[in-house]
Amino acid sequence: MVLLVSESLNAQWERSAYDAVFHVVGAVRADPTSLKDVAIYYDAEASDMLWSISGMLRGSRAITITYGFEERLFGIAEASDPQEQCRLVDSQEMWPFLYEPFEDIPKFMEYMCYAQDECGLLPSVSFLRRNVNATEKPPVIRPGNLRADGVV
Repeated sequence: MVLLVSESLNAQWERSAYDAVFHVVGAVRADPTSLKDVAIYYDAEASDMLWSISGMLRGSRAITITYGFEERLFGIAEASDPQEQCRLVDSQEMWPFLYEPFEDIPKFMEYMCYAQDECGLLPSVSFLRRNVNATEKPPVIRPGNLRADGVV
């Protein structure tokens, strides 16, 4: 039973990531873009965001999306109807369910800000805007010469 619950939870997070990432990557394009087009032509952008989401889930919610998730999600997009256009849901009530879980992903939020500011999408939605430089953490390793004898 526990295995089934875990698999169901993983499938739900995969679907949430799919709905958020593929739609935002396609919606910001000048021309109407289908989910299939995103999977074929904008795969690098979608893949980067999906891996960022996977890392965020592993680090913050202790959920590991199983191996092969990227292939499964791209397979769903490639098999989708070519007439199904990417769109963002312009609803403040739906924001917490569709997009808020991914607010900690800088690349995702960069796309959301671009969609709102440059493309005129999501006019009725307000969300927290973070400074890109503020989200960057200082490096773990201290810069400079750390050897006691002064040799670099």
